[in-house]
Amino acid sequence: MPFQLGLSGLPGHDLHPFRHIQENARLHPDVPLPIGDIGHDAAAVLVRGGQAVFAVEEERLSRFKHTMGVPRRAAQACAEAAGLPLAQLPAAHYLDLHDEHLDRHLQATGRGDARVEGAIRAEYQRAREATSGFREAFPCLEAVDHHLAHAASAYYLSGFERSLVLVMDGNGESASLSLYLGEGPDLRLLQALPATSSLGLLYAFGTHFLGFEPIEDEYKVMGLAAYGEGDDTYLPFFEDQLLWEGDERFTIPALLRDPASRTLRWSRQLGAARQPGEPIEARHMALAAGLQKALERAVLRLLEPVEASHRTRHLCLAGGVALNCSLNGVLDRWGRFDRLFVQPAAGDPGAALGAALVAERRRGRTVPQGRMATPYLGPAFSTGEVEAALQTHASALTWERPADLLDRTLDLIGAGQVVGWFQGRMEFGPRALGNRSILADPRRPDMKDRVNRAVKKREEFRPFAPSVTAEGADAFFHLRGLDQYEHMTVAVKTRPERAPEIPAVVHVNGTSRVQVVRRETNPRYWELLTRQGRRTGVPMLLNTSFNVRGEAIVCSPEDALRCFLGTGLDALVLEDALVVRRT
Repeated sequence: MPFQLGLSGLPGHDLHPFRHIQENARLHPDVPLPIGDIGHDAAAVLVRGGQAVFAVEEERLSRFKHTMGVPRRAAQACAEAAGLPLAQLPAAHYLDLHDEHLDRHLQATGRGDARVEGAIRAEYQRAREATSGFREAFPCLEAVDHHLAHAASAYYLSGFERSLVLVMDGNGESASLSLYLGEGPDLRLLQALPATSSLGLLYAFGTHFLGFEPIEDEYKVMGLAAYGEGDDTYLPFFEDQLLWEGDERFTIPALLRDPASRTLRWSRQLGAARQPGEPIEARHMALAAGLQKALERAVLRLLEPVEASHRTRHLCLAGGVALNCSLNGVLDRWGRFDRLFVQPAAGDPGAALGAALVAERRRGRTVPQGRMATPYLGPAFSTGEVEAALQTHASALTWERPADLLDRTLDLIGAGQVVGWFQGRMEFGPRALGNRSILADPRRPDMKDRVNRAVKKREEFRPFAPSVTAEGADAFFHLRGLDQYEHMTVAVKTRPERAPEIPAVVHVNGTSRVQVVRRETNPRYWELLTRQGRRTGVPMLLNTSFNVRGEAIVCSPEDALRCFLGTGLDALVLEDALVVRRT
């Protein structure tokens, strides 16, 4: 069966997405629109027979986090994986900027106001010209609607024969939220809300108000919200931002203001916005909690009548907002759906995957539908490449290849050390799932602070996640099955009687962003966790991504060694080599 290439990114949109919005506000000071939230993270995905066989974000190769533009390195890596010249791979892109989308955008926001309409048309033209850069690099490029690409990335890899599919992000060509019904091979659009209804942008602007980087640091707000749970002081304010028309549509007038004027208006009701680097106060925790709860309640309100009409017990999630694992946990516990599937690369890299899956079907191919086979879709490195990287740093390092590597690793972790763990093919998506990870003992109360001080350098309120064997997961966490928890996308309730045993991976509200590990999915990592269980009674490790704050997750052995030498990691397991610093 032939290969199909899927792509994300947009040339000329090299500013951070929120900087792009701010730049448009500067260029069009009289136009109160959030134009510019388009063209996030560049990636390339190789699909064959309905499954991804290779995938990598451009940032992992460029080493610049959230790289945009044309994913040239990533596409070339896909071509090498296919064993074909890049020019021979049919390509699909995750944007389709046709006039119908422009008309919908104008109808929702700018029709009748010459200034607004002119700005929207200028932004669309800019995006179209940028897309031409893709066509120069990939002459046979096929365009796929952005939200359809997101929906396909989740539904076609969910293993479900029938499911609702919810897509939420900042904005696509003209929609910010879409609901589809997947039945067999078909995806049917049920509902689409425009940019003026963007829950993603509302959350981004709340992130900005709280002093974090919007369209990047939303997960920090999600983590902070747990500290304000139970304080609904600001919930009415955020719920009032949504003007509902029944239970199926709403608009958010605050999105029709530029960032500066919106911050000023919000400050009059909420108090001063927090500036980056300022201390976190109880008020900020309550603000985060109000924003998070407003998001959760809005999504439940939208889904309730749709679920009642279509009577499906399955739900798929994609788009950047689907990375909000607290929201996903609420949906998991809601009871309206028996099973969830959250695309592990739910952001724009996952839309590259979806674009390729849609393109396969458009060509009339009979493509099987099944559960996503693996998230380990990125580059792997040979023993020779590992050895060459080690030799480059021989003056600073010493290493061995012990026969009892797993036990030696657990000896270090049991002694309170923090270990880098680099194995096999890199994960696709923002979560480290046991191949590009930093590991530590979840039983130690001080381990969260230790990992933060030594390596991550991140805010103390942010939680760490556990990896646990499929066999041992239910003893520690309230789970509804196992397969929907394999990708660290759902925050689940920890069993209160077991929570004191694993303090480093239980958040202040009693939840954990758990990764359930099956033997067949990641044999070596499962074996490591299993041996930890035999030693301690806790078949679990603290697992966080192998990177430092502000950098992309490591991809190559060289990346791993540089990160190891630049942090307080105690040891590094690099494939079969146990690496420590020279003393």
